[in-house]
Amino acid sequence: MRKTDNITEEKGVRVQKGFKALKIILFIAIIAGIPAMLFIRYPDFGAIITDRDAFAAFLAANEDQNTIIYMLIVIVITIIGIPIGQVINFAGVFIFGAPLTFLLSICATAIGTLAAFTIARYLGKEFVIMIFKEKNVEKFTKMMDTSKAYIVIVIIYMIPGFPKDAFTYAAGLSNIRTLPFVLTAVVARSPAMLATMFFAHFILGGNFIGVAVVVAIVGFFLVFALINRKKLFGYLENLHEKVKR
Repeated sequence: MRKTDNITEEKGVRVQKGFKALKIILFIAIIAGIPAMLFIRYPDFGAIITDRDAFAAFLAANEDQNTIIYMLIVIVITIIGIPIGQVINFAGVFIFGAPLTFLLSICATAIGTLAAFTIARYLGKEFVIMIFKEKNVEKFTKMMDTSKAYIVIVIIYMIPGFPKDAFTYAAGLSNIRTLPFVLTAVVARSPAMLATMFFAHFILGGNFIGVAVVVAIVGFFLVFALINRKKLFGYLENLHEKVKR
C-alpha cells in the first residue's frame, strides 16, 4: 500500500513540475512574443525604441494604433524592467502631450505591475530566482512581510534607479495583498512620472523657465521629504493600518 502511495505521490510531483515548466514556457512565449511581432513587422524596431526622435516618428506614422503600441511597450518594459522609460516618455509627450502620456503611462504601468506581481505569485520562487539574484529576492520578500511593508513600497518606488522590477516580483512571493500593493506602487511612482512628463514637455517646447520650475518643485519636495521624514513615515504608518484592514 505504501509503495502505491509513493508512486502516486511521485506522479503528482512530476505533474506539478510539468505544469510549472509549461507555465514558465507560456510566460516567456507571451513576453517575448509581443516584441517579436514588432521586430518581425518593423526590423529596425530595436534602433527605433532607443531613440526618442525615431520612436516619436514611429508613433506618428502609426497614428491609428499608436496609443495601443505605446501602452504595450510600457507594459512590457514594466514587466521585464528595461531601462528605456525616458525615451518612451519623451516620445509619448511629443505625440500625445503630457497629460495624455501621463494617463497612458499610469494605466500601462499599473497593468505591468499587476502582471509581474501575479506572475511571481503564480509561478513561485524557483521561477523568480531564475531571473534575479536569490539574495535580492530573499531580502525584498522579507521587506514585504513586515508591518511597515507599505512604507517600504512608497520609499522604494520613489527612489530613482532602484531595481523596481526585482522588487515587484519579490513582492509577489510575499504575503502582501495584490490590489493594495499595485495601488501603492503606482501612486508612489506617479509624482516622479508626472514630473518627467512635464520636464519633457518643457524641454521639447524650448521652455527653459518651465524646466527650471519643474526642477525647483522636485527639489523642494525632496528637501521637504527629508526634513519631515518622521512625520511622513508616521502618516504612511497610519495609512498602512487602514489599508491592511
